[in-house]
Amino acid sequence: MSEILVITCPGGKQCSRLIPLIYSKGKFQLRLAAHSSKSAEKLKCLYPDADVVTVDLQSLSDCTKLLEGATAINAVLPSLHSHEKVMGFNLIDAAVIESKRQGNVFKHFLFSSVLSTQHRTLLHHDLKSYVEEHLFLSPITCWTILKPVNFMDTFPLAKLVAQEKPVLDKWWSPNYASSLVSLADLAEVSVKVLNEREAHYLAEYPLCSTKPIAETDVVKLVENRIGKQIEVRVPSLEAGSDKLMEFLYGAGTRQLGSQGDPRGDLVRDTVERLILYYNRRGLQGSPNVMRWLLEREPTSVEEWIDNVLANAA
Repeated sequence: MSEILVITCPGGKQCSRLIPLIYSKGKFQLRLAAHSSKSAEKLKCLYPDADVVTVDLQSLSDCTKLLEGATAINAVLPSLHSHEKVMGFNLIDAAVIESKRQGNVFKHFLFSSVLSTQHRTLLHHDLKSYVEEHLFLSPITCWTILKPVNFMDTFPLAKLVAQEKPVLDKWWSPNYASSLVSLADLAEVSVKVLNEREAHYLAEYPLCSTKPIAETDVVKLVENRIGKQIEVRVPSLEAGSDKLMEFLYGAGTRQLGSQGDPRGDLVRDTVERLILYYNRRGLQGSPNVMRWLLEREPTSVEEWIDNVLANAA
């Protein structure tokens, strides 16, 4: 009988790359936690053999039902949600409850955090640090924490290629170097950790595919590949915040924040602090751990660009 693997935020960027690698592969029966009925309908169409349930991660009782009978959870929290800490605590507490249930089969809590939760000036990093601490202090010892940096896949390469005179509208200054991670690399590592399980208990993995690189240098690489000059525009703090919130949560969320989040003001605080941080410094890490886990060289920016262009062609 297949083991039940719970996946939260299954429609997000991370899990959209992860799920195809484990869906209907035999080991796991997927239980996908949708945040709305609309999301649930879409997931059922994409993954008809998965168990799709609508869950409020801000409810401990919902989270407890979500993990009932589960062997593992791939816990991804909604990006920049004001109640992210509550959701993380609820999932951990639900896992504790499940691990104490008679006849339980719970064996792995895989938490997707973020690189350098020590950067407390980044409010979403600070929230994740509390979730990590809650996991450390729990009686569960079968946990693994993945700590990815910013996704290189958010660079709008396909959009720029389609434009006669490409314009890149940034959310923050592109001048400071940051490390990047390929979503394909991250998904491959996640599957490896989920399959190997015990070998990764009590491990924290900082995950970067690249050494630090400024986005201005990424733009130059793209220009060389597509043979066009790209105009880079950097907005004001307010305009950048609006653009980032719409990117994360969709149109009409400038004032309200994410769907189901009553504290849009706190979301905007988080977004503005993020932009101010990246306007002055980058988020940097080493690709060594990624290289070790993949047992190959991680995806470079050049390789990612070539892959996107090849798929577009």
